[in-house]
Amino acid sequence: MQAKKFLKNLSLYTLEPVVFKLVSFLLIPIYTAYLLPQEFGDLQYIISIATFLKSITTFGLSTAFWKFRSDLEEKEYASLSTNIIVSQFFIGSLICSILVIIYLSGFNSMASVGLILYFTALLIKTFSENYLLICRAYNKVNLYLSISILQTLLFFGLNYYFLSQTNLKTNGVVLAYLIAFVLITIAFFPILRYKVFGKINLSQIKRLLHFGGPLLLGNLSILVMSISDRWFLKTLSTEAELGLYSYGYKFSDLIATFFIYTFQLAWTPIAWKAFSTEQGRSFFFKVERIIMVFFPSIIFLIIPFILLLARIMTVNPEFNKGLNIIYIIAFSHIFYAYYTFNSVKNLYYNKKKNIIKANIASASFNLLLNILLIGKFGMWGAAIATVLSYILMYIIIEFVQIPELDQFKAKRHKLFIFNGISFILVITNTACMLFFDSLMYITPVSFVSAGILVGMIYLLRLNDINLKDLMNKKAF
Repeated sequence: MQAKKFLKNLSLYTLEPVVFKLVSFLLIPIYTAYLLPQEFGDLQYIISIATFLKSITTFGLSTAFWKFRSDLEEKEYASLSTNIIVSQFFIGSLICSILVIIYLSGFNSMASVGLILYFTALLIKTFSENYLLICRAYNKVNLYLSISILQTLLFFGLNYYFLSQTNLKTNGVVLAYLIAFVLITIAFFPILRYKVFGKINLSQIKRLLHFGGPLLLGNLSILVMSISDRWFLKTLSTEAELGLYSYGYKFSDLIATFFIYTFQLAWTPIAWKAFSTEQGRSFFFKVERIIMVFFPSIIFLIIPFILLLARIMTVNPEFNKGLNIIYIIAFSHIFYAYYTFNSVKNLYYNKKKNIIKANIASASFNLLLNILLIGKFGMWGAAIATVLSYILMYIIIEFVQIPELDQFKAKRHKLFIFNGISFILVITNTACMLFFDSLMYITPVSFVSAGILVGMIYLLRLNDINLKDLMNKKAF
């Protein structure tokens, strides 16, 4: 595959999260008009718990799909997809049953109606997730976008209806998710049934679970790092503080959407093939070098515009307090991108234990920091715990020795220095937001930070990456 084709697919895959985020941000005035910070915090708490439980049902099988797919003929893809769905749905059904039993037993603090409905929605989403997985496997970008965008538009319309026309509050948002996922599953079944639904193979299910099982612990650890702060904020602080933190996190997530998640969508199928040749491995490290220079620089150019958008779209000004964490959380997303690159390398060379160790160590560090910091500093403690944990996870996985790749790791210390300077600038910009609280001051400081990084690119001699060559030559 040529690098130009990769970049083309990257731009197409970008449309899906862009549209999703656009719709999400169109809902912001509705959320801030119909929900109080406490209610928004309660919604985020439900989402975080259900997301954690859904990760158990996923069981690392999305990664197993790419691993097993490379050893199968195309006609066997449908059976592979079916066996993944059966495995995930069986595990998810058990968890859903447990939640219902807990709720009926009177433990409403542990299992609410909203949590049960939202988890059910995520369980049904298993079908559309596998639809999208197959679209990526067959490189059906247009179909991928059709499913994703229609699902997003349905969610927007249903959200608006339930929040504006009913008094269901957070349960209205949950119902919007549930109905949207059901309709998408039904609508695209006739088109994808032959590619998604095949024969059930118990032997293959066993192999899938055996491969994905060890990855489950790592995936859960990552989720702990990304969402456990909501649990501690609700317990050690207040629901209002949880709502403000979740609100700021939502805007920081734009950086991840535009520059990280979309990149992963296009890159993952290519990355698994890259290590088969020396040329491919060289290309892999060139791309990694680009993101380690590009991602830190871009946050200082983009965030002032995100802040402006946030303030325009927020009906209740009380929510604006949550925007102060935006630089810190955005930077943590960047280190997650670095981590995912190294994860692919370790998975290819069958070093799953290294990933699991990095995940567990970082999650444990995150939990400890949450306990120590959130009680005293609220959402600031949660933000600091998040960014330090992601940095630690990347550092651990970065220094795993893979002898076959040593020749490509020259001068990497310059990239670490560059990102260290970026972190200092993140702290500086965050301090400016706290003291000035005005875009008139924040915007020039942010742009100056970007200029400093551009200067560091040349001082550290990081400007030797030829993007034109990556676009015009074969990747591998």
